[in-house]
Amino acid sequence: MSRGKGQVIELRLNAAEEMFALAQTDLFSEYRNYFTGVEYCISVLRSRPTRAPVRLELALPPSEQQPDLGDRLSVALRRYCDQRIRYNERERRAVRLGGLRSLWIGVPLVVLGYLMVIFTNRVVGPSGNGNLVFDNSGWVLVWVGAWFPLDTFFFGPLGYGRENRVLQELRDAEISVLTWRPTVI
Repeated sequence: MSRGKGQVIELRLNAAEEMFALAQTDLFSEYRNYFTGVEYCISVLRSRPTRAPVRLELALPPSEQQPDLGDRLSVALRRYCDQRIRYNERERRAVRLGGLRSLWIGVPLVVLGYLMVIFTNRVVGPSGNGNLVFDNSGWVLVWVGAWFPLDTFFFGPLGYGRENRVLQELRDAEISVLTWRPTVI
């Protein structure tokens, strides 16, 4: 795959395991990665609008090179992405369920707010600042009672769906393992 036909992500790792887990290392080293390789790839892919095929170019030191490393990394990456997609689907359902459960508080607030708006004239009287405060407070309760459950139900799970689309692209990525040598000044 050439650079013009797909998305190329270049990673320089000290070990193949850094693709999935952070290694214990000197925090002040110039070669320190603060994210796993997968997290970095997800970030790069989420920031790009294209859905072109993905190619990972992993640069490893010569001591980490193995003949079948690219194939083993492909299998491990596919397994990781599949597990994370399943996890995200469960989290997506949990967020929607949380939105539904928040209706136990939201619906009474909406009802209370509407009752305040409807009966403002009877409680406070037809004129005055009390009328304005009571009426506006009722509308605020309606808005707060409805906003959180609806926002949680409809918009909360969207981030998981976006990540799943990226994980599906990453799962099918072509992986090439290259050799890198530390620069000497």
